[in-house]
Amino acid sequence: MKLKINWLMVLMSAVGGTLAFIIGEVLMDYFKYSMPHSLLMGMYFGILSLLVGLMCLLAEVAYPKINGLNWRRDYISLSFKFLIPCTLIVTLVAGTLFQFLYELSFKKSSKVINDVVLLIDTSGSMSKTDPNNERFDAVNDLLNSMNSTNRVSVYTFDDHTTKIKVMSYVDNSVKDDITNELQKYKNPSGNTNMREALDSAYDEINKSEGKGRNAMVIMLSDGGDNYDLDKKFDKTMEPYNYAGIPVYTIGMSDGDNFYMLKKIAQASGGDYYNVKDVKNIKNTFVKIYRDRQGRLLNDKRNGIYGDSTFYGCLRVIFITLISILISAAVSFVLDNKYLLKGFIIGGAIGGIIAGLILEIGFNTVSWHGSLYRALADLAMAVVFTLFAREYYDEKGGKKSFSKKRVVETSKNSFDKDVKGSRHSFR
Repeated sequence: MKLKINWLMVLMSAVGGTLAFIIGEVLMDYFKYSMPHSLLMGMYFGILSLLVGLMCLLAEVAYPKINGLNWRRDYISLSFKFLIPCTLIVTLVAGTLFQFLYELSFKKSSKVINDVVLLIDTSGSMSKTDPNNERFDAVNDLLNSMNSTNRVSVYTFDDHTTKIKVMSYVDNSVKDDITNELQKYKNPSGNTNMREALDSAYDEINKSEGKGRNAMVIMLSDGGDNYDLDKKFDKTMEPYNYAGIPVYTIGMSDGDNFYMLKKIAQASGGDYYNVKDVKNIKNTFVKIYRDRQGRLLNDKRNGIYGDSTFYGCLRVIFITLISILISAAVSFVLDNKYLLKGFIIGGAIGGIIAGLILEIGFNTVSWHGSLYRALADLAMAVVFTLFAREYYDEKGGKKSFSKKRVVETSKNSFDKDVKGSRHSFR
């Protein structure tokens, strides 16, 4: 047994992982809210497996260091026949199953978020950030996505916080009231007092609490706090942490003055969203509402299981199993049984690394999701290729998964041994 790495394969597998990541991000962006999550994750990992397998195969075709020249001459068509069934189909099925299991609630909990407090920035800078007041239309879209069992409260904030609607069950009259009241704030003015807005939101939740009612806060602004939130940050966020109330924040415009919004989201167990194009604000409110209990293998875990050690371990285990399947699939595609053990070991290591990147990353700084997915995909795509080893049986030959090929290889080996030549792998 000896290490026999095809460095071209290492490079090509990284290319495959990168391409799969790009396609996967497109899938996540377009189908996260319209496709069943199980199927979405199945497709995501199936495409990763297919592209990694294809690139590894092409690398070995171009430079057959592991399988040898005779393999490239005689058995390439067989490897291409193996490609889709071994990579795309197997991993798609596995990814679908693992995501289904990951979304199951193994522990019962009565904490389901059904109340929402909206904090809408109406300070003077919003006249440039959102001149057409599209954030008010986004509020209407959010209300339309809620049902009659949900409650909502709305506040605007500039130098001071103004109550638009007390916590109320969502119905047509409440929607109309909120819409009409927001029209009074079409001409924004003043500075940004985030601390008072957060205090008002917590007071509203505290006064309206009831059995089986749990709340979340959505805060929208185009910049940082102009008052004293930074100095009194811990005191302001303490009741949110104690009550387990997440604050989801939205930063509008393409600037970078969103330190405070990110800090609020991270401190409360919520998430931060950036909206560079004001036209996208409508979708963002609905996304946050739908994400409140989201649980995807390659994305942030929200809601009551956001900090669950159980689901964290489950994610790492499932990602590791998927990585092992991808590495095993490549050994089948290359039709080389002796690669299987090394690739599985490498796949397990790559999967553990990928799972930890996702779990630790999302629990530390949650809004770099694309970066974490990119690193995880590369770990799953590349690490196993570094464990390619060349094995020989007692007769000096390499083994294939294909029975036909085993027979032919044995015959060719015998013929060449008779002639006194060195056996090369077929």
